[in-house]
Order: sequence, then C-alpha cells, then structure tokens
Amino acid sequence: MRYNTLTILAALLGKSFSTPLKRQVTGITSDAAAFAQSSFDYVIVGGGTAGLVLAARLSEDATVKVGVIEAGETRFDDADVNTPAYLGQALFNPLYDWAYETVPQATLNGRSVSLNLGKMIGGGSALNFMIWQRGCQGDYDNWSQLGIEGGWDWAGLLPYFEKTENVTPGPLDTPYNFTEPSGSGDGEGNSGPLPVGYNNFYSTIEGPYAQALLSLGVPQNADPDNGDTTGLFNSAASVDPATGNRSYSGRDYLLPNVGRSNLAVLTGAQATKIQFTQSGGNATATGVQFTASGTNYTVSSRKEVILSAGSLHTPQLLELSGIGDEARLTALGIPVVIANSDVGENLQDHQTLNSGFLLNDPDVPTVDTLFSNASFAATQEELYLTNHTGFFTYTPSALSFHPLQQFWTEDELDTALAQLQTEITQANLSTFINKQFQLQIDGIKQGAVGQMELLFVAGVLGASSTDQENFVDMSNFASRPFSRGSVHINTTDPLAPPLIDTAYLQFSFGKYYLLYQRHITRNLSQIAPLSSFIASPLNPSANVTTDEDFENFVIENVGTEWHQVGTASLGPLGEGGVVASDLIVYGTSNLRVVDASIMPMQIGAHIQATVYAIAEKAADIIKAAQ
Repeated sequence: MRYNTLTILAALLGKSFSTPLKRQVTGITSDAAAFAQSSFDYVIVGGGTAGLVLAARLSEDATVKVGVIEAGETRFDDADVNTPAYLGQALFNPLYDWAYETVPQATLNGRSVSLNLGKMIGGGSALNFMIWQRGCQGDYDNWSQLGIEGGWDWAGLLPYFEKTENVTPGPLDTPYNFTEPSGSGDGEGNSGPLPVGYNNFYSTIEGPYAQALLSLGVPQNADPDNGDTTGLFNSAASVDPATGNRSYSGRDYLLPNVGRSNLAVLTGAQATKIQFTQSGGNATATGVQFTASGTNYTVSSRKEVILSAGSLHTPQLLELSGIGDEARLTALGIPVVIANSDVGENLQDHQTLNSGFLLNDPDVPTVDTLFSNASFAATQEELYLTNHTGFFTYTPSALSFHPLQQFWTEDELDTALAQLQTEITQANLSTFINKQFQLQIDGIKQGAVGQMELLFVAGVLGASSTDQENFVDMSNFASRPFSRGSVHINTTDPLAPPLIDTAYLQFSFGKYYLLYQRHITRNLSQIAPLSSFIASPLNPSANVTTDEDFENFVIENVGTEWHQVGTASLGPLGEGGVVASDLIVYGTSNLRVVDASIMPMQIGAHIQATVYAIAEKAADIIKAAQ
C-alpha cells in the first residue's frame, strides 16, 4: 500500500482528510496562490465603487466568506487620491487609471477619445472629481417605464441613497446666497458609511459666476436631492469634513471592515473568465479564473459570482466567458454558454466640452495658484493639515442643470426635435432603444428636467500651471445624450482592451446640445461682474466666433464625462435586458452584475451616488436570497 504525505499527516494527527488542506486568506492581500486556495461563498470581481460596498455589506454575515478580485493596488496614503484639490492629477497614470481609448469615431472625423477608469482599490470613486448628487425623480422612474420591476425607480432607490451617506450640511455663508445650509433638507442620509460634505472655501470668482448665471433667469435650487435637480445649486462632494480628504469606497466601506475574518481582497489580479457548469437548463457560476504576475489561477465560489467590474469590463468578461452574441462568440472560437445579443450594447456616456478662460488677475484663488503661488499654497496647506479646511479641500461646487427651453426658442427646439425624429426613424433602432428615446423626447418637451449641465471650476480640469497665469473652466455636459454605443471583444486575449464605441454625436441633436452650451458659456463670460475677471477666452480662442467655427471645435474637442452606463442592462429578456430585476444574468442561476452597466438609461446627474445606491440595494437583494 502506498501512503502519500497527506495520509501520513492525517494518521499522525488522528484525523481524516478527504480533500486537500486550504489556506484561508483574510484582509487585503497580494498572495494570489493563497487566495485561489481559499474558500468563498461570494467572489466579487472588481474592488471599485460597487464591489467594495458589496464586500462590506455581505461580510456583515459572519457565516459567509467573501472574496474580492481587484486589478489595481491600494492607494490609501496617496495625496493624488486623498487631496480634493488635486482632482485630475492621477488621470492617465497607469498606476491609477486604465486609460482606454474609443475606436475611431466617424462623427468626430476619425478621432479616438480617451476614457479614464479607476484602476485601484476604490475604482472610480478614488479617481473621480468627487461630485455627489442624485438624479431627478424622473430619471429613475423612467427605468420602470421600460418594463423593469423590483423597485428600480425613485421610491425604490431613495432609501439606499440615504443608507450610503453621512451628510454634514454646508456653511450658510456661500457665494450662492441660499437661506438654508446646503444638505439640511429632508431625505439626507446622516448615518451611512460614506462622509459627504460641502466646500468650506470658495474662490472670489465663484460668486460673480453665480450672479451671471442667475441674471439669465436660471433659478436657484437649495435642495437638489429632493428629486428635482434643475437650476443652480451648491453641490455636495464625497469629501470627509473631519479630515478634509476624499471619501471613497476603499477608505470608508473597506478599511473599517478589513479585519473581518470572512473577508479577503486580492490586489494586482485581473479576472479573465467565469467558470460554469450546466444545471437544470441554467448555467451555474462555480468560480473565476484570474491572472496575477503572469500566473493563472482559479478561485471557487459556493454561492455566487458577482461582476462589479464596471460598464466597460463587465461586458468584456461576460463575452470572454461565453455570454453574448452567438455569432460574435462563435467567430472568436468561444463556446457559447448563453446567447444574448444585448450584452455590450446600449452604451451611454455623458459628453463633455470644457471652456477655458484666462483670468486677468493671478491672485484670484484657483487650483492653479496652489501650484504657482508658493506663499498662498503654504497658507492653504497649513489650514489643510491643521484644520482640514482651505483650498486643498476644494471641489467644483457650482452645478446647474437646465431644460432646453431655458435657452432655446420654441422654433429652435421644434426644428431640432423634428430633425432628431427623422434621424431616429432612419436609424432602424431596437424596440428597447426606441422606448428610451421616446421617454427622452417626452422629457424634453415637458421642460421639467435638466437636459444640459454647466459646471464651474476655479482652475483647469485635470491640469496644473506652474507659471503666473490663472484659469477657470466652464464645463458643458450633454446630460441625456441620444448616442448609443457598444463594448465588445475582438480577441480571446483577456488582457487586451475591449473595443469601445461611444458613438458620440450619433445624432445631430447632440451637436445642438453642445453648440448652444458653448455659446452660453461665452456669453456668461461677458456678463458683469464676471466679465471684469476674464482676460480672454482660452479654449476655444477668441477667434472662434461663427457657428461653423464652434461646430468644428465641438467635433475636435468633445470628450467623456466618465459616466459610461448601460452595457449589461436591466430589462426584459429579449428586449434589451442582460440582467433581471434581481441582477441575475439571464440564463444563469447565480451570476449577478452590480455596477453602472445595469443602468438602462443615463441619468441627468453625475453617477457616483447612484452606483453606491445600486450596490446597497443589491446587497439587500443578495442577502434576501440566501
């Protein structure tokens, strides 16, 4: 009789082992081999905004074991992540950012557009510009109009917005002259894990900007969290007033719970495929293949696999695993597990143009002066380090959302909508997309929700100046674009970027959006008292004056607001849906998607708070299913 080492060990210990011994890792680890050998009930792919919310909530139950796979690393002590005024400094750095590009866009003269995605613990919540807001009630109620049940509407999500946040109301003394402190209205969360606050420092130019906007008839909105986001408001931020630092899922959901014995987070590892077995007509996810430091591993999951990889990586992983369009997968030699041609479709993204202006006074406080004025920077650094206040805690706060009727004449709007309707008819779109477009057109005609966003930044987004020049940005966003793109694989190499087609300016209506907003910001800069601060337009230059000039500028400069959604959408099977109302992928028994890719329609808001709410709601759904 032959005896192996395990048999001898068992005899010596007086125990019987029928399976190999496993090592159970806990906490944040880079030990991929130990992670793969550990036992988990839930394996979450992606340690970003949504994934770490799920990890924290699911591991509240000490009887289940939760494992998270994250491609990036921890950046807890990194100033480029923590310091609010350094917003944009980490963009395009491969240590923080996937830094993808779209395929060449025919509507942009063949130009590709850079897309920034968080690649670290916390994902996009550690890389974004920290703006914290909910969409309007109609945004979420529209989802239910697409045949989506399960409380995916304003009433169903509101408790989860509140569950996420711990809001500290802002100061009453702001450039916006509200009669009540921002964040003091009904419906604000005050006991959630994520600290949310308001600026304590405002540049002297922010008041003149607000006055210029109000002079055009834009209303003030003291409480944009109540389901109506139209008008000018003082935006909240995912910044902790107690520390002056960015708050994000890594710091505020993971760190307080990282000592749990049933939670492990593997960093520096990229998921490459989901493993399945066939059972009762459904595919059952049994584990996840991943690679770390050039070595391939597989980790098993007893209950569920949850994709929280984001709107670009989640459909990529589905397709690599055999879930997607049958013809596409077959052409690549990938065995089809579940045929669903809606995987990777319905990509939506807010479109952005930044209008830069040169100031005539280098002493006006902007982000640029933190780099160009050493004495100012030293004073502000002292405030930041001692009181956790000052300009180093700054985030953009002057946000406004506008119905088109606020700036367009009735004839202009009618003409644009008639052209849009013609183009939609000619495009031969799916029923799912046509339903979305009809809801969007109804919203435009009613004039009750914001269709365009203006955002003022005391500085230049994503850049810094070391000379004595000083700038501000008035950013223009198309809040509810009609473009519908896609994300797909064209190779079986799991480490290759997916093909991303954002279809920017797919319809001429998108250009109308941005052209009008461009004129608006140029006009704003010429209204007193704001005009007294402006030396000249920088981008586009003063030479850009005609509609043709502006249109060329739009085509050459339109980009992303980093809000990709929709590529693994909620919706009825066969009518646009990839996941059911419980977020289970159709055709599977235990594979869920929990990230922005499930959002069927874009919202007129920065999406961060909504992604947190989705994850909080998903955690309750998963717990109820145990």
